[in-house]
Amino acid sequence: MQSTVMIAKTYGQAEVLEFANVELPPLSVGMARIKLHAAGINPIDARRMTGEFRHASTPQTFGTEFAGEIVEINAPAATGASPWSLGSAVLGSGGAFTHASVIDVPVGNLLAKPASMSWEVAGSLAGVAQTAMTILDEIGDVRSLLVHGASGGVGSITVQLAKERGINVVATASAGNQEYVRSLGATAVVYGEGLVERLKAVHPQPFDASIDMAGNEDATQASLATVVPGGFMGTIAGRKLSSPLIKAVWVQRNPANLQHVVDGVADGRFSWVVSKAYPFADAREAFTNILEGHSRGKTVLTF
Repeated sequence: MQSTVMIAKTYGQAEVLEFANVELPPLSVGMARIKLHAAGINPIDARRMTGEFRHASTPQTFGTEFAGEIVEINAPAATGASPWSLGSAVLGSGGAFTHASVIDVPVGNLLAKPASMSWEVAGSLAGVAQTAMTILDEIGDVRSLLVHGASGGVGSITVQLAKERGINVVATASAGNQEYVRSLGATAVVYGEGLVERLKAVHPQPFDASIDMAGNEDATQASLATVVPGGFMGTIAGRKLSSPLIKAVWVQRNPANLQHVVDGVADGRFSWVVSKAYPFADAREAFTNILEGHSRGKTVLTF
């Protein structure tokens, strides 16, 4: 079986993206072959494309989350019936990449796609949901949380998961995303010059913790100025920051955590916004949009 895989042989803007037709190898034991319907794009994908964030040699492949149908499965021998069969609608985290028409994924990465959930939502869940759950697991038992850059995919679900745990959340976003952030349950504050003063005006007491989705100096300095001494300060931006007190948070794959978010989105407890869906052929336009920032929710490729 062939797959069309998006690759980049060099670093640069979206024009470096190209499509390669590859013959897939025989399916290994413990793997499922998935025909994709949707795959989310995260800012880290675009930053890897430009070379700002480098953790793999070129040519690069992209994507960490997907939704699609099983077209082949080579499950390990085990007692009991497998929950999967040909045609099963699934979502989850990818194996090596997910921006491709057909991918091979470890069976353990799969969750059933709720019938009521659109392919676009299902394909954009896994990466950001598990990142948000990792953040809250690392933060631990706190009463107040500052979220920098809350309108994107990770920020949006982090706010909602924190509110579910009874945490008081103050979240920064652009002027155009203030109402959206408030709709998620947070106290919204516009980022930019004067941020520390605005944060202290709405939350005079020091925050127990902060998490930064943007990785800029304003967010770093605001956390240092408003979080209680010794409180958790983290970032998922993957950028080198000016203070070693801001801890890098890396996603921990956890199917139970992902299932919690999937169930909450499916039954309406959590809001999930797909701001834009692009056909796979228009991936260059999608990546350009991601680089422009100020996104609300998720951007998705469809197949």
